[in-house]
Amino acid sequence: MASPITTVTTKMQVTIPEEVRRFFPVQAGSRLSWSVEGETLVARRVRGVSELRGCLTSDVAFPGIEGEKAAVAASRSSHYATKHRRG
Repeated sequence: MASPITTVTTKMQVTIPEEVRRFFPVQAGSRLSWSVEGETLVARRVRGVSELRGCLTSDVAFPGIEGEKAAVAASRSSHYATKHRRG
C-alpha cells in the first residue's frame, strides 16, 4: 500500500484515508490514542469494554453469585487463619 497523504484542517482534524480504513477498523465515534515514536506519529484504536467480551474464556462454570460469595468468604477465613495462626 502506498502512503496516502492527508491534510490537517484549521481545526487540527485529519481524515483517515479509505486505503487505511480497510486495514484499521474504525468508524464514526471510535477513539484513537496518539503517540510520537521518533519522527513518526502513531494512532492506535482504543478498544471499548464491550469489544473485550469473550476474550477471557474458562472451562470452569460460573457458580452463581451466592457460590462466588461463599468462595470469597472461605478464602478470607483461610487467609485470616493462616496469617493469625497461633503456636
